Amino acid sequence: MTLLHPGKCYLERFGSIQSAEDILGFAEFLRSESGLDGVLPVDLNAIFSHFGIPKPQYVPLPRQQGLLVDAERGIIAINSRDPETRQRFSEAHELAEMLFSMLPAGIDLGGGWFLKKPGGYKESTKEFLCNRIAANLLMPPQELRVHIEQYGITFNGAQAVAAECQVSLSAALIQLAYLGPGRYSVVLWRKKNKPIEIKNQPAPSQLNLFDDINDGLPAKKLRVEWSMRAPDGLFIPDNKSTETTSQIYTAWKSESFTSGEERMCFDGRRAGWYRSENLPFEHDGERYVLSLIEYLHL
Repeated sequence: MTLLHPGKCYLERFGSIQSAEDILGFAEFLRSESGLDGVLPVDLNAIFSHFGIPKPQYVPLPRQQGLLVDAERGIIAINSRDPETRQRFSEAHELAEMLFSMLPAGIDLGGGWFLKKPGGYKESTKEFLCNRIAANLLMPPQELRVHIEQYGITFNGAQAVAAECQVSLSAALIQLAYLGPGRYSVVLWRKKNKPIEIKNQPAPSQLNLFDDINDGLPAKKLRVEWSMRAPDGLFIPDNKSTETTSQIYTAWKSESFTSGEERMCFDGRRAGWYRSENLPFEHDGERYVLSLIEYLHL
């Protein structure tokens, strides 16, 4: 079947891109054109088939989840070592990349977002928008309203979304945080040192001038591995540590789910009241905590 380039079709149908909302509309276009309105889980194979896009190739991709190998021919590579839910999100992300491959240089999207060439679009903006398209494609906002009405923005709601949409729990949490009212952030925590502590560690061959000086690394703390926030959510910087008295740390230490309201400080200046839900889990022999955090007030 001849390839119907979805990015080209979208621009021919709706004209030039003027805003981030125009870009995010690509998800609804892909579903509608493929006859998937109201259908969950979204069948990505139906989208590939409708547009004549070759099925993705599953190959080892070190330090990468997916790659648009050839935008003109729709050749997509997906990391064969990733879980199926991660692969589905990567496939949706690369479909979004096909739209970006057709956009001209220098688009002002407003709100301080600007896409630019040559050499590719501003990477952080492009990656963010591709992830938003992927999330809206796999978890259509209009379909998730029932989950928000029934569960609110909670782990229980995210688990229901993850099961129905065949996505990871973290992807479902982030999507609910974006769609629901409230100032939410989704954060992954693990025990580690700050990069500056590792950078400043003396070389193993360096001799101590005094025997009582400890040249080892400081004790590891439970720190932010990554964080994603809703438009009104509080920014929580990478590598920020949490107090050992927090619900977050308690989840890590006890290996049990925790939740509750408490005062915490994330900006280093002033504390506020937050509600959090925290799920500990093991991966590759290391313990992590996935948190849903809502800022309440000062």
